[in-house]
Amino acid sequence: MFNKVMLFSVILLVGNGAFAKSRSNLSKSVTPKVVDALAVELERAKTRLVIPGAPSPYFISYKVTEVDVSDVSSSLGSTLDEKKRHFVGLEAHVHVGGYERDNSNFIAPGKEHIDGIATTSLPLEASPARARRAAWLVTDAAYKEALEQYQSKSDAIATGVGQREVAASYSSAAPLVAGKEVGVTPLEEQSVLENKAQKVSRLFSKRDHIRDSRVSYTSFIERRWYLNSEGTSATDTRRVSGVVIMASSLAADGQELPLYFSKYGHEIKDLPSFGVLSKKVDEMSSQLKKMQSSSRGEAYTGPVLFEGMGAVQLIANTLSPHLSGTPPPVGTSGKEALHFAGKLSGRKGLKVISPLLTLEDNPTIRTRGKTPLIGGYLFDDEGVRSDKVLVIKKGRLQNLLMSRTPNGAQLLSNGHARLSMPGGVFRGSTTNLLVKSSSGLSKNRLRKKLLSESKAQGLDYGVIVKLMDDPFITSSRELTRVELVQILNTVNSSAPPPVLLAYKLYKNGKEELIRGMGLDTIELRAWKDLLATGKSPFTANFLSTIEDPLLRRLAGVGPGFVPSGGVESSITTPDLLFKELDMVPIQLGRLPQPKVNRP
Repeated sequence: MFNKVMLFSVILLVGNGAFAKSRSNLSKSVTPKVVDALAVELERAKTRLVIPGAPSPYFISYKVTEVDVSDVSSSLGSTLDEKKRHFVGLEAHVHVGGYERDNSNFIAPGKEHIDGIATTSLPLEASPARARRAAWLVTDAAYKEALEQYQSKSDAIATGVGQREVAASYSSAAPLVAGKEVGVTPLEEQSVLENKAQKVSRLFSKRDHIRDSRVSYTSFIERRWYLNSEGTSATDTRRVSGVVIMASSLAADGQELPLYFSKYGHEIKDLPSFGVLSKKVDEMSSQLKKMQSSSRGEAYTGPVLFEGMGAVQLIANTLSPHLSGTPPPVGTSGKEALHFAGKLSGRKGLKVISPLLTLEDNPTIRTRGKTPLIGGYLFDDEGVRSDKVLVIKKGRLQNLLMSRTPNGAQLLSNGHARLSMPGGVFRGSTTNLLVKSSSGLSKNRLRKKLLSESKAQGLDYGVIVKLMDDPFITSSRELTRVELVQILNTVNSSAPPPVLLAYKLYKNGKEELIRGMGLDTIELRAWKDLLATGKSPFTANFLSTIEDPLLRRLAGVGPGFVPSGGVESSITTPDLLFKELDMVPIQLGRLPQPKVNRP
């Protein structure tokens, strides 16, 4: 019993000399004794947790997450909101049945919340007794849910409803033992973040064409401990800081014009200086001024060039979701299945995108050159060690990103379980996605190729997309009931987010800013028609979420909202030139002009 249960704290004390001397920069809430108490309870539950006549658990896991986060949001030099939160959560995950068929990956009709998972909060004061009692309670709750889910799944399969599951329910994984807690720099003082936010937000003062603006800073530390009944005992720490700038204006016809800038790194020193942010504010202000008098775009079919952030967002919204090999939960509707499932399962070795591109996902790295990448981690959310995966090589599919829920072609996890899904499973997801090109062009040559293709298609201009919307940053709460209904009835939920910065490029080199444009649905096959790529890669860090962007758009974000939730991710990509895509005008976002009462 000692060797199995007490191993975690032994590794902590022996494997990390600094840890033995001081815990000043490590967790004061989740101590080795707390982890040992959880290990004892896990072992007890594995051997003694049973309801007469019901199957016993064959797999139990505990995940402890400690989060320390500081957020500040400011507008025009005044603080809108500031929060400092510190909490510890415990999650128990129970599987009954066996690896071949268990309760997971199934949504019971009318019982979508039943998934074999239970969570609770742990007190910040380290207490092994409290931790063990909390583990006992959540394990019991998760076990009862797992039994209910298992029975519902068995009934569905018996009636022929659950035949979508073509592989085993869950895969085994080699135990991971990594008990050396990673030390990171402490969070900045709240006053430091507040001063920075106020100083940058003050730059929007006296810019009369700016309708709304805010600057937000966030810094957080996320520590994770993972234990399971297969013998895994591991801990990992992530540290992220970010700054987000949002500003909006109104066009003459009342259309809302939002713009934003975001930057994330490991620490505050990775973020742009005040001087750089000052130039960014000037740039955003100038762009909004031009957008006020710019013309609305018209329907367009032709070549489109995605530059910088626009290329990153295109990949994140139209290609990354297809790189997952996790099958959708049994019981999901057709629409939900399309949302969760990629279209590349079973196509290994086939050409799936342009041969110009090679895609690799690598959560084992923390930087690309001098640029920080926030998507790295030691192990994923199912306790599987992270691994570099060559996903696509010169357009041909090599591997998909897998969690422990197998599909018919790939049975084992490669350590990419990141996004939680309905039915009690995690989805294999991108982390640090590196998109490489076999032959990149300079910016000028890429634009010349855009014009050449436009001419060949009989067009007077080509289109350049530099920025798409992010509703988790820009969504307004000022929408009227009529507009909310219009969004629900008319928005194409399968299309990428609306385009915020787009330009017509004419043959004489002139750029014309256009507004009110969006991309139509981009099918996966469109990626085979990539004409060319840029030479210089662009890297962006962001926080990914499976929350429905349409629902966020309807709900809006509050004035003090700080976007600090989601899964840490990054994408590195060159600029991308497509042969032919459809763009459509977007009429939404028109706000009523304010009425001025004059004497």
